Amino acid sequence: MTTHNGARPPRADSLSRRAKLAQLAFISAIVLVFSCALILFNAYRLHVRLSERADSIAHLARTSLASAVWQVDYASARDFIDAVLQDDSVAFAQVVTGREVMAAKSRPRFAGHDFDYFTKDRRFFTKSVEIRKYGDWIGSFNLAMTTEGYVQEMAMYVGLTLAMALALILTLTLAAVRYMRKHFLAPLMDLEESATTIADGNLDAPIDTSASNELGSLARAIDDMRQSVRHLIHDLQEANAKLQNHQNQLESKVKERTEELNRKNESLNGALEQVRRAKKAAERANAAKSSFLASMSHEIRTPMNAILGMADILWETELSRDQARYVDVFRTAGENLLEILDDILDLSKIEAGHLTLEKTWFQLSDILDRTCGVIQGKASKKGLGLSCASAPEVPPRINGDPTRLRQILFNLLGNAIKFTDKGSVALNVDLASDDGETALLHFSITDTGVGVSGDKLGAIFDAFTQADSSTTRQFGGTGLGLAISKELVHMMGGRIWAESTPGKGSIFHFTARFGTAAGSETALPPADNPPADEDPLPPLNILMFEDSRYNAFVTQTYLQSTPCTMTVAEDGAAGVELFKKGGWDLVLMDIQMPVMDGFEATRIIREWEREHGLDPVPVVAMTAFAMDEDARRCLRAGADSHLPKPVKKSTLFETLRKLAAGRSARPKGNDHA
Repeated sequence: MTTHNGARPPRADSLSRRAKLAQLAFISAIVLVFSCALILFNAYRLHVRLSERADSIAHLARTSLASAVWQVDYASARDFIDAVLQDDSVAFAQVVTGREVMAAKSRPRFAGHDFDYFTKDRRFFTKSVEIRKYGDWIGSFNLAMTTEGYVQEMAMYVGLTLAMALALILTLTLAAVRYMRKHFLAPLMDLEESATTIADGNLDAPIDTSASNELGSLARAIDDMRQSVRHLIHDLQEANAKLQNHQNQLESKVKERTEELNRKNESLNGALEQVRRAKKAAERANAAKSSFLASMSHEIRTPMNAILGMADILWETELSRDQARYVDVFRTAGENLLEILDDILDLSKIEAGHLTLEKTWFQLSDILDRTCGVIQGKASKKGLGLSCASAPEVPPRINGDPTRLRQILFNLLGNAIKFTDKGSVALNVDLASDDGETALLHFSITDTGVGVSGDKLGAIFDAFTQADSSTTRQFGGTGLGLAISKELVHMMGGRIWAESTPGKGSIFHFTARFGTAAGSETALPPADNPPADEDPLPPLNILMFEDSRYNAFVTQTYLQSTPCTMTVAEDGAAGVELFKKGGWDLVLMDIQMPVMDGFEATRIIREWEREHGLDPVPVVAMTAFAMDEDARRCLRAGADSHLPKPVKKSTLFETLRKLAAGRSARPKGNDHA
């Protein structure tokens, strides 16, 4: 359904309607708070005015009645009371001596009441004044003033204030809604329309990426994904034409993947809907962006598992030179896309405050050796020299997060290699300070590359930023590595900066604080020694929970040359029933499935094993959700291990070997394969 001008009418739960209600509530709250404050101020002012009036009358009584009471002049006392009652707010006045009441008078409607009556009634303001002569008490003047006029004046003022507040609320809300519609909701609806068109299969649909805010970043991310999908389809079609031996099979796979891609685009539309619901206001754009990136990572990793898996399988077959080159490009492009996804997820977790650092003891020399060992290959390809050195005073054993430290060093050394065509790259570590319990280490990475101009040094640590627009075209990259390194360095209690001379090279510095408390005997974890790839897998009867036929096919292809057998269940409920028949050595559990998800299926399996007194069968959670919290959820549900998709063959085999170690292969009963 559309309106007369072609636009779709807002739904009851649409973002625009929610934004309007949020703006109305926010503005109303602010205006009403200020209105209440103004009302309370005026109430206080009126109360003070009433009190001051009573004080004025009391002061007059103190000075005017002294002679009358001293001389027992009843007429003067009555005259004074009559004068006081000329004030409409005075309800009762009384002059009392030690022996008697000299004079007393009240309004007709309050006749017959004494002063105690007025002091106990909250509708009256009372005051009692001592009358003295030559410093001695000779009497008292009692006064009661009604607050009716005060209440009426306050009621009128409250009504007027609330009326003005209502008018102000309507005016501000209308202005805010118009501003929000022009600058946020209208561009967001245009982006939704473009995304919906792409989800329907039109990859040439235009996307407006001119916005400079988060909406522009979101539009550019969608446009980049569209281009990646377009290139992916093109590469698949070329590979299909070259691989004659697999022509019929690949034609079917391309068609099936295209259908799956359309389904994932529909999931993208759903993810955008989640983003629209999560975006309560423009100030929460970062939170909406983080949610969107996590969802996009999941939606892209699921098909990438099948795509990269098939690429690895093709790589192990006999290929012509051209075919091998095509498949190598295919694999490299997919791995680069995954690196970009991991960088974006890291940045998203940092911005959302979900990333935490580990605290563990490690040898700094191990981190430097392993990092420089990996980078050495890239340096050798370009004919560059690489050196890594640590000053003698640097503590050899420190406490901190070795994984994140290695990530920072990889980013900085990788950038140095990337932007250096000749010369060398050097990593040096020095001790900046040591207080006995912690040490501040200073890392410096020096290169002889292209350098960065001085006016660009401050911006290179911002996300999606490089030294100039041509850098991305020449060297590639998203500009996220330095932004992530900057945030990680800050989390480690340090800072990061750069010195550079264009054409002569750069020096990137960062500091980080680590624990060095002497006397700790915490043992270092043993280094991982994964089994060699050629070690055969033990014969395992594997039950796989997987609703994607493509991902199941990839795993089956991985295992076809091993002594393992595998049975596939396409939903959680069917898989649980198969598991209860027994005879399984290991379970590969997809988390997101129809009928019953992997979390529930794993919990039911563990409950069933406990009820029947059976040893737990190892469960490996395989999911496209790559966040740390997703891994913890899988382990809490009862899984023994977590593998984020896409899963490489070597990683899968290594996990199978570890879980099968110490568990003898049981003889197969029924043939589940």
